[in-house]
Amino acid sequence: MIPNQWYAVFESRSLTGKPVGIERLGERLVAWRTDAGEAVVQRDRCSHKGARLSLGRIADGCIECPYHGLRFDATGACRLAPFMGRQFDIPSTWRVEAYPTREACGLVWVWYGNAEPADELPWFDAVPPGGGRTWQTQSIWPYHYTRLMDSNFDIYHFPFVHRSLNPGLGPVVVDQQVEDHGDHIDMRVTLGADSDGPANGLAEGRTGRRARKEFVLKVRMPNLLYLEMSPRFRLLAIMTPVDEERTWVFARYYADVPFGRLAAWIGGRFEYGLVQRQDRRILDTLPSGRLELGDYAYGTVDAGSRLWFEKRDRLRRAGEA
Repeated sequence: MIPNQWYAVFESRSLTGKPVGIERLGERLVAWRTDAGEAVVQRDRCSHKGARLSLGRIADGCIECPYHGLRFDATGACRLAPFMGRQFDIPSTWRVEAYPTREACGLVWVWYGNAEPADELPWFDAVPPGGGRTWQTQSIWPYHYTRLMDSNFDIYHFPFVHRSLNPGLGPVVVDQQVEDHGDHIDMRVTLGADSDGPANGLAEGRTGRRARKEFVLKVRMPNLLYLEMSPRFRLLAIMTPVDEERTWVFARYYADVPFGRLAAWIGGRFEYGLVQRQDRRILDTLPSGRLELGDYAYGTVDAGSRLWFEKRDRLRRAGEA
């Protein structure tokens, strides 16, 4: 994980009146809302005897431990220790770790690191922050997030892994543009066929020529992706580490068409369900754990992925320093 970054960890709509236990960023966390409706994310461990706070309840604007009733406010400070009485002067060390938390774009974000939180959350200008004509889903994938990030840069696997979604699509990277914009990467990839005809045993299209398609991919550090599958159908995906073996994947589909929400629901459910099965069939066979730059035999077509890993390594070293 890259320190000193904002990470989306949960959907806002799923955080209601009860504490929710989640695993993210190598920790067990508890998310809850204050009486004013503000999102709070803390370590899911009572400082007294280690019980999970997510099994407790919200009382008087605090989260209450289910074991002995200690209450902690949004800052993590202990406000009540029932077994000591209300006059007890609670030590400042009786606190739980609270993460800097913000809520935006329908997501709950936490700051992971020791530096002062950045003012700006990672997002894309091309993606509206609200819901609108969208459908979204979340799930836990059993792979390190670096492998999922690499797979998304790897557009040229589409004619093979996702052949049913792209019938007749040529497998050759006939054009690629990768632009480095500091905190984000823009990439355009056009897949098609060699000029001398069909390749790799794939069938020709009805016109006798192989289909050609341009993909637009934008990546915002550390783990946000935007994929334009067509001018009217787009995908936002977030890959947040759970631990060294799992990743929380959030996907939101945008459909800029009449009855867009319905179209996004239909298209998103179909595309996400099918793509997930197709991707996992391959990902299940790959080595487990994190992927490092140099583990794969990258070529020129992997310029986007290589650039992301270089940025990741620089940010990680700076954060750890």
